[in-house]
Amino acid sequence: MNSLNARIAMRLFFMAILLLCAGTSVAADASQRALFRDALTAAQQGRLDARPDLRSRLQTYPLYNYLSAAELRYRLDTDANAALDTQIEKFIAAHPDLPPAESLRRNWLPSLARRDRWSMLLANTRDSDGSTATCRAVNARIQLGQNPRSEALALWRVGRSQPDACDPVFAWLDRQGLLGANEIRERARLAVLAGQYGLARYLARQLPENQRTAIDRWLDVAETPANLNYASAGLDGDIAVYAFKRYALRDLDGAADLFSPLAERLQLDAAQRHEMKRQLALLYAQSQQPQALVWFARMDHARMRDDEHALGWEIRAAIYNQRWPLVVDAINDLPPAIGNDEEWRYWHARALDAMGRSQQARALYAPLAAERSYHGYLAADALNQDYSLNERPLAVDPAARARVEARPALARAYELRALGMDHAANLEWNAVIDGLDQAALAQAARIAHEWGWHSRAIITLVKADYWDDLDIRYPTPYSDAVRQFADDNDLDPAYVYAIMRTESLFQPAIRSSAGAVGLMQLLPGTARLVARRMDASTPSSSALTIPEINIQLGAGYLAQMRERWDGNIAMATASYNAGPQRIARWLPDDDMDPTIWIANIPYTETRNYVQRAMSHMTVFQARLNEHIVPLDKRIDDIRPGYGDRTAQR
Repeated sequence: MNSLNARIAMRLFFMAILLLCAGTSVAADASQRALFRDALTAAQQGRLDARPDLRSRLQTYPLYNYLSAAELRYRLDTDANAALDTQIEKFIAAHPDLPPAESLRRNWLPSLARRDRWSMLLANTRDSDGSTATCRAVNARIQLGQNPRSEALALWRVGRSQPDACDPVFAWLDRQGLLGANEIRERARLAVLAGQYGLARYLARQLPENQRTAIDRWLDVAETPANLNYASAGLDGDIAVYAFKRYALRDLDGAADLFSPLAERLQLDAAQRHEMKRQLALLYAQSQQPQALVWFARMDHARMRDDEHALGWEIRAAIYNQRWPLVVDAINDLPPAIGNDEEWRYWHARALDAMGRSQQARALYAPLAAERSYHGYLAADALNQDYSLNERPLAVDPAARARVEARPALARAYELRALGMDHAANLEWNAVIDGLDQAALAQAARIAHEWGWHSRAIITLVKADYWDDLDIRYPTPYSDAVRQFADDNDLDPAYVYAIMRTESLFQPAIRSSAGAVGLMQLLPGTARLVARRMDASTPSSSALTIPEINIQLGAGYLAQMRERWDGNIAMATASYNAGPQRIARWLPDDDMDPTIWIANIPYTETRNYVQRAMSHMTVFQARLNEHIVPLDKRIDDIRPGYGDRTAQR
């Protein structure tokens, strides 16, 4: 047995000892949970009536109604009928905050549609149910003799394929004579603008051949944007803008050269020209080219007034090129709701400092340096001040806590978490906090923290708008594994914790839509490569949900990224999020201040990720009683030579 497996086995052994030593209450809970598992399986298979002992012994168990929901779901799948519909409707009404009741309702709706129970379907459909349910509901109104013309046309007038449930609605529109050539062409236009070229072709085939010309022209430039060079007057302006944006992604300089002649040839309006210039300015800024400043200067800034994304990149382009007077002017022109953001307050001060206006800069740095944040720390560095962590533990509020504990969903969430049913537990937690006032939300966060349910504690405390309890917001679970594997890889444990918090909020079993798993969100393929390089056992995807394994490989991968970039922690962090190949494309031509480079990371997600991780690391250094290393000492300059070395590896 290797050392990692030995540690896991020892951990499980001590957990078993603790359970035995906890006394009969824990044993009774464990026994009841085992009964519930058996009863739930029986209910899901329609066999619970054959086990009356299970039902009677679990009547006071917090999850008892999960059995009823499972039974109703089984009967719905096997023998749906009017009597069952009535039972389901009553169960849903009696348990409005029970997640299995909501799941049952969503599965019941298509059954009602299949059996033409239109009135009951309408009564139990909600606006938040999605497009399939909306199509069913509109069809129900049609079947009940109503005339939902506007709702049906709203479903038609979208640029994407609609669910099959919409087919009866569209057939009704056709029978009513409401789907003429203009409606078909307009939907095809929306489809092209949404990139749904197959749908546009399908719609074109619904028209006589001599009426397809416009759609063919749209598809010609949309699919091959370089054909804009030959586009003639009469091309739809919005389609031209859409194709131009695609062209700019493929050939930025070519698109810039094409802008003026194309706009004149197609007689595009001011709004359309603005969108084209905006695309050029953003792409030049995100590729860190000086032409960005030229294109931002050509834009109609009255149209940019509420365009926070474009305004931000105009400032970043000026920062990247160190055009400090432009930075000051652009920030001064920001609407107050945007200009008060910490990022722009910091860069305003930084620009003034660079222009020799140090007294004005210090006046802006001072209030910002009092904040516990990435830009607050940078402001403190500029003033040579210690960081302000502003710790203020949450006070106990018995009355507010009692309001939380009175909610039945709290006991259900606890039991589901003990059963390892994490997704269901999260749904119950949402039911716990739904509608709570701020004081009760804060106490709910404390309860989740006491349970070791750190993700819910952190999220709930944010919802309560309480930011200063660092014990809750920055917990340090799995400390033995973090310290061990940080030490093995010559990493600061605070750095490992910062990545873990940023990646998963300490959720060991979480899986991302991209397939990343566990505390440090490792892709299984990446984990296997890291394990091979570390001469560790090859992990399965499920093994990555074991904290010790995930932390071992996550710390190993983080160390590999740091090594790849010669110890540069900002680049290692960015690589952990976006991959080292992308980072190599973002290297500057000359040595660059790391804060300028970070501010201009093209991907918003990665830029925010690096800033959050560096901020979190500062707090974790304090939490671990380490020396807090200032950001201006922790983050090294970005050097262009990195690219040459990594290309040789």
